[in-house]
Amino acid sequence: MKRVLFIGLVALALMPGAARAVSIGIGAYGGTSIPVLQGDNGSGSVFGIRAPVNFVPMLTVEPFWAKTSGGDKTQTAGPLRVTFPGIDVTTYGANVLFTFGGGLQLYPFAGVSSSTLKRTGLDASQTGYDFGLGLGFKLPLVGLSAHARGQVDIITDPASSQASRKSAEVTVGVSYALFHFPPLVP
Repeated sequence: MKRVLFIGLVALALMPGAARAVSIGIGAYGGTSIPVLQGDNGSGSVFGIRAPVNFVPMLTVEPFWAKTSGGDKTQTAGPLRVTFPGIDVTTYGANVLFTFGGGLQLYPFAGVSSSTLKRTGLDASQTGYDFGLGLGFKLPLVGLSAHARGQVDIITDPASSQASRKSAEVTVGVSYALFHFPPLVP
């Protein structure tokens, strides 16, 4: 599967209609993370950095790093009250964005990541997947753009019989195009 994806990306990059400059950027973002169906983790904040690499007009590969701080969650069962400390998650991975539009861009995206979950009694590294929808627009300063995204994160542990951890994220951020290289095809 990885070989087919690689060959497909190379073929897209070499298509004459896809000839344009390659650009590399850097961006920062922040927002909120809301656990979905997790009784032991509350809503919290998320922030991170992204490095979008635009190969062809509609395709961007975006390595990223993110830090999520989960909120405390209290559960009550009769007279018993238990508070779980929030789960801190450090994630690194890459997304693929399919960008539509010029000055105002709409882009669905999907990605894969490695996540480390930590709190008292929990220290695990697991595979994660994400997908979502973003909206971006160019700002008056050359190379600068703003983004708003909604996404769903799914962190799985194939070695465990427990269910996966899911969360919804809403983020805003800015990015700056650092470098532009000559077109791939003359």
